[in-house]
Amino acid sequence: MPERVPNELFASWFVRSGWSKGEVARLVNRRARDLGATHVATDTSRVRRWLDGEQPRDPIPRILTELFSERFACVVTLSDLGLREPSSPMAGALADLPWTGERIAELLAEFCRSDLILGRRGAGAAPPLAAGAALVEPVKHWLLAGGPAGPVPAQAERPAPPLGGRTQALVRYLETAAATFRDWFAEAGGGMRRSAAVGQLYEVAELVAGLPEPAPPQLFHAAAQLALLIGEMSFDLGLQATAQRYLILALHAAKESTDRDLTLCVVAAMGRQLIFLNRPQDTLDLLAVGRMANRGKDGRLASALADLVEARACGVLGRREQCLEAVERGKSKHAKAAASGLEPDWLAGQYHSAALQLDLGCALGDLAARVPPMARAAADHFAGSAAAYDRQWPAQLRGRVLAQLGLARAQLQLGDQQAAAAALRAAGAPMAQLRSRYAEEQFHELLGLAARRFPGAAEFTQLTPPRAAAPVF
Repeated sequence: MPERVPNELFASWFVRSGWSKGEVARLVNRRARDLGATHVATDTSRVRRWLDGEQPRDPIPRILTELFSERFACVVTLSDLGLREPSSPMAGALADLPWTGERIAELLAEFCRSDLILGRRGAGAAPPLAAGAALVEPVKHWLLAGGPAGPVPAQAERPAPPLGGRTQALVRYLETAAATFRDWFAEAGGGMRRSAAVGQLYEVAELVAGLPEPAPPQLFHAAAQLALLIGEMSFDLGLQATAQRYLILALHAAKESTDRDLTLCVVAAMGRQLIFLNRPQDTLDLLAVGRMANRGKDGRLASALADLVEARACGVLGRREQCLEAVERGKSKHAKAAASGLEPDWLAGQYHSAALQLDLGCALGDLAARVPPMARAAADHFAGSAAAYDRQWPAQLRGRVLAQLGLARAQLQLGDQQAAAAALRAAGAPMAQLRSRYAEEQFHELLGLAARRFPGAAEFTQLTPPRAAAPVF
C-alpha cells in the first residue's frame, strides 16, 4: 500500500486559521447537522488523518471550503485545500456546460427540492464555491457560444413567439409573483419569505420539465427572475455556496429566455458576490464576458448596473481612474435609460435612483480605502441614497439600512465621530424589522471600527446591535 503524502495545502490553511483540531471537528459536525448529514461524526484523530493526506468523504470537503471561506472572507476552493471534488448530482455542473432547456429545468427542480427540505441552511446539493478560472472559463465558453457558426450577432436576435391564452396568463401570474417577492426582499431582507420564492421556482421548474414540447422563452424568463432573486436572498443570509448555485442556474435560464439584459444582470449579481468574497478580478473577468454577450445594448439600465459593479471591483483594487470612469459611464447610462421610459418593469422598479446612489457610494467607498480623499464623495452619495429612500421608497428598509451603514463607514473614514454615530443610530432602528445577515454583519463590523477609531466614545459604546424580527421563511 503506497505511503500517504501529508496534505501541506490543508495544513497551511489550518495553521493560519488558528483553530485546533478539536475546533475543526466541532465546526464540521455542527455544519453537517445543519445540512442534515447526521452520519458525520468527526473527531481530532480524523482531522489529524486529513492533515496526513486522507481524503474526507462527502459532504465534508464542501463543508471545509465553506468554513475556511468564512474564516478568511475569501473563496477557498477544494484545490486550495488539496482536496478532491466529491461525487454528487451537482458536482462538475460548471464543467458540463452548455445545458439544454430540459436539463436546466431538471436541475432547478432538483436544487429547489433540496433547498426546501433543508431550509435556512441552504441546499445541501450545492457544490463548493467556484472562483477564478474554474468559474470564469466555463461561463465564457458557454455564454459566448452560438453553435457551430460562433456567437450570435446582436441583429440576429428574434422576439419571443406569441403565447397561447393559458400560457400567457401563467406568465403574467409568474411575473406578478416575482415582483411581489422582490418587494418583500426590499422591505424585509433575504430571510423573509425566501422559502416561498424557492417553492414558486420549484413549481415553475416542474412545469417546464413536464411540458411535452420545448418551453417558451417567457417561462425561462420567469424562472431566471426567480432564481436571480433567490440567489440574492441567499447571499443576504450568508448562504454563499447556495447563492452562487442559484445565480448560475439563473444565468442558464436567462440565456434560454433570450433576454440579454437579464443575462447581464445575473452576471452583475455574480460579480457583487465575488467582490464580497474578495475576488474583484474575477468580477471584472465575468463582466467582460457578460458585456460581450450583451453587445449592442449600451445605454440600458442593465449596462449601467454592470458599470457600477465594475466600479466597485476597481475601487477594491485601488484602480482610481478605472473606477471613476466606470462610475461616470454608469451614471450616464442610468440617466439615459430613465429618460427613455422603455426599461422593463422588473428592472426599472428595483434599480431606481436611490439604488444607483447606493452603488455609487459603495464604489467610491471601496476606493476610499485606498484613496482616502474619495470618502467625502462616497458620503455624499450614501446620504443622497438614504434621503431618496426616505422620500420615495420608505418601505424598502433594506436599501435604507444599507445606505445608512455605508454613510457611517464613510464618516468613520473621514474621522467624523458625531456623523458616524448618527448614521449608525439611523441604521439600527429599522434593522429590527429586517432578516439580513449581511446588514447585521456590516453593523457589527462598523461598531468594531468605531471602537478602534474612537476608543471609549460614548456615542458608540451606547449603541447596541438591533434585535432582528422573528424569521419567516
